[in-house]
Amino acid sequence: MVDAYGWQKNGQLSKAIQAWNALLNHQDTPQDLKANAHLSLGNLHQLQGNDDLAIESMSNAIKANPNSAEAYFCLATIAQDQEDFATAVNYLEQALTLNSKDSGAFNNLGNCYDRLEKPQQAIKAYTQAVKLDENYIAAVYNRGNVFLKLAKHDLAHKDFTKAIALDPDFYQAYYNRATLLKRMKRTTESEQDFTQAKILAQQDLNNSEK
Repeated sequence: MVDAYGWQKNGQLSKAIQAWNALLNHQDTPQDLKANAHLSLGNLHQLQGNDDLAIESMSNAIKANPNSAEAYFCLATIAQDQEDFATAVNYLEQALTLNSKDSGAFNNLGNCYDRLEKPQQAIKAYTQAVKLDENYIAAVYNRGNVFLKLAKHDLAHKDFTKAIALDPDFYQAYYNRATLLKRMKRTTESEQDFTQAKILAQQDLNNSEK
């Protein structure tokens, strides 16, 4: 196990995979350690872009430890990447049954419901993420976007404003609030937000080019 973690830390993923497999093939390896090895293998395969092997390893991790919320969450991440959002929802709900305090899982669940065009479920998931972490800017912003789609202007404005308060350089929040203000016929405020969004977006571009 020490060797496996050492190879991982040094970025030698193939050697780390070999070390974890050797541990799994050892007859005296306890069940909890096997679960951890399968989980680590799944993460490594995912890093290498081998989704099929990652799914197999995560599934084996669940067989070894049915209470592995992390394994379910990882399976959900793969399903999201493959844009299989219905499957991702199933995995996330299983993960949250095991760990109901994971704000990131609730945010991802909201993202999946949003992509499935189920706005009420998305809002519920984002709201739960914010209840767990009131400063979770991604969940606040994402919920604002759903409110915007539903034309719930006051709620959308509240979320975008909070996102900006949490991160004054969040140009996407400025842009979306500007779009909202334009719909609300608050033209002057909308133009101010559009201008700020452009300034911040250009600054972000300049910084990324350095």
